[in-house]
Amino acid sequence: MNEKKRTIKAQNRKNTKLAALVILLVSLSVSTTGCASFFGLITGQNSKLQPPEMTSVVNTDGSSQVSMTNPNKSGEIYYTLDGAEPLTNSLLYKNSFTVNQTTTVNARVIDENKLSSITTQQFIITQMTTTTEATTGQTPAATTSVPSIKGLGVDVNRLFDVWASSTLSPINGFYYNAANLIDYDNATAWVEGVSGNGYGETVTFSYKGTQTAQIQGVEIINGYAKSNTTFYENGCVTQLGVYLNGAYLKTLYLSATTSPQYLDLNCTVAPSSVIVFEIKAVQEGPQDGEYDTALTKISFY
Repeated sequence: MNEKKRTIKAQNRKNTKLAALVILLVSLSVSTTGCASFFGLITGQNSKLQPPEMTSVVNTDGSSQVSMTNPNKSGEIYYTLDGAEPLTNSLLYKNSFTVNQTTTVNARVIDENKLSSITTQQFIITQMTTTTEATTGQTPAATTSVPSIKGLGVDVNRLFDVWASSTLSPINGFYYNAANLIDYDNATAWVEGVSGNGYGETVTFSYKGTQTAQIQGVEIINGYAKSNTTFYENGCVTQLGVYLNGAYLKTLYLSATTSPQYLDLNCTVAPSSVIVFEIKAVQEGPQDGEYDTALTKISFY
């Protein structure tokens, strides 16, 4: 047998052994994972996450109630309200939420190091106003000028009594009462005192001024802003529901930062008016297992 034929036979034997090894590996994979799983392994389909599904319902006041579902068997939905790309430090979806101003919602499913594509929906909210003349044919009464609450010549926070639905018990001489929200001291904070993350807990501001006044907005310092350590060892609020005299006013969306955040309220308070802030969603505090949620400051302007 010449050298060329021996080389061809050796190559054929090598190819036969390689084919047998591939068949063996396929058989083992199919027997343990099934044909569909094996095919998915080859094509990469098993590692692909489907994007979240987003639906909305328009409320009577013109706002939209947004709901999302995860079509995958694993992973969590993260979303943003400012058009940014959702990552694990974004808002974690748990329940439907209200959008009451023009907003772009971006959402995706994240499972460990796997990311789905992004689902995007823009909500354009138009405020509907009805005048007396339009509904009854009567000429509306003249509008009475209402001063800004900051124009009353009094420290704004002194115009309110404040209390909370729960408060964390003192620890090592540190107190976490609702009064800390209006003391202008970032070293103190209100910390809710119930088990879990504080969903549904409230802080109530009772207006004790003697003159009707316009509130343009609210300044909030989120979390426990005393230091980076206290901030990251406690939860902070990502959504606050606001109620004026028992009626829903709006939802405030907060960032996880110790910087002051200024958010519009655009409401009028009369003597004895009550403003309630309700925790709707939080970014959990971390690793100590306590799951306390804190707010450092709430001040009107």
